[in-house]
Amino acid sequence: MKPGILASALLATCLAVPAMAGTHVLLPPQQNDMVPTVLQARDATARLPTATSATPRVHVERTPLSVSWPLPHDAALQPQPPPFARSSREYWRDVSASELQQGLKLPLSAPGAIIRLSPGNATVGKLDPAGVHLQLGRQSLSANAASSQVADAAALHAAGMDVPAASMVMQLKPELGSGVVTLQVPAASGRYVVHVYEPQSPFTVTAKADRDDLLLGRDVHVRVALQEQDRDMPLSSVGGLLRAPDGSSTPLSFRRQADGSFTVDVRPRSIPNTPGLWEVHSFTVGRDDAGNEIRRDTTTVFAAAAPVARFSGLASTARAADRGIDITLGVTARDASRYAVSAVLYGRGADGSMVPAAFAQSAAWLSPGNGQLTLHYDPASLQGVGAPYELRDLRLQDQPAVGLLERRARAMSFIAP
Repeated sequence: MKPGILASALLATCLAVPAMAGTHVLLPPQQNDMVPTVLQARDATARLPTATSATPRVHVERTPLSVSWPLPHDAALQPQPPPFARSSREYWRDVSASELQQGLKLPLSAPGAIIRLSPGNATVGKLDPAGVHLQLGRQSLSANAASSQVADAAALHAAGMDVPAASMVMQLKPELGSGVVTLQVPAASGRYVVHVYEPQSPFTVTAKADRDDLLLGRDVHVRVALQEQDRDMPLSSVGGLLRAPDGSSTPLSFRRQADGSFTVDVRPRSIPNTPGLWEVHSFTVGRDDAGNEIRRDTTTVFAAAAPVARFSGLASTARAADRGIDITLGVTARDASRYAVSAVLYGRGADGSMVPAAFAQSAAWLSPGNGQLTLHYDPASLQGVGAPYELRDLRLQDQPAVGLLERRARAMSFIAP
């Protein structure tokens, strides 16, 4: 047999059956796995903070840490968490005092809307409900007369709501119905944020990304759609922006789709030195079957990370001193940082099926180059399961940057050492 054919046959055999104890190669990535292809150094403007850095960052711990705990064998675990999706029945308007003095038109798709006014400058003072007027159809009423309930900032703070000082909230009486309400505040001064929430409306807008984590240089695809209960409806227009964790924003251009939804492909240009989630804000306009305007704003979020490290692809298994199992994974790092690895260990249950046995996580500071992180599964976690074992939902994280660098749904299969 030729050497190349022999090598191919041996590789196929290794991938087809669980590996024995010792040194292993991680299984090939699956379709939805997130695996860095090329490592890159962290942006010089986004280096990890020092102890004297004024930039708010998470604490960078240098002490190694390893934890594990058993899982119920019937736990329903997802190999890949679903992306965040948020349905909205609300919208915001950022308006000037002159707009409120003249009268701001707010489309309402259902009775009982909740309207909040928040001055941009708290020194303006709280609004007097008697000086806030609403016109709906032929009815012209003060906020007191039009509302079933009115609350100021003090009452909202007492209820646990974090709202700007001098805010006022009113819930319109259901008997006023829906339609376009004109909000007028003759004594308005400065700028205001007007928030409209329609808890009884059948119309919702949902923004959903196709992934919840992203590596720098790749795209996240976001779809924005309007529904009337379970029925899809076309949107008229969608605008929006991408807000980075440091608060900076970039305008987005959404594309209309044949089904009436809108989509956008988002690619962060760099990773700021402030950890946190990226937000895609969408501002939408649609119409109901009668042609009445429906406004909705919504947000979806995702995490983005610079690919500064990845699994080397090599791993080893060994019987620990406490008779548990140690799984050591090779990590190749471009930058020094505190990295964490986590995974769920599966084993063969009493009925012969693969069941979750335990979750483990390990973290340590690694210098640039080749390093290792070890997952330890104690003997209690192995009760009720046997070989072969599988390592699933394997993740590598850059802890100070709060970034996920690699994720594999099914990473390794092996027989206990």
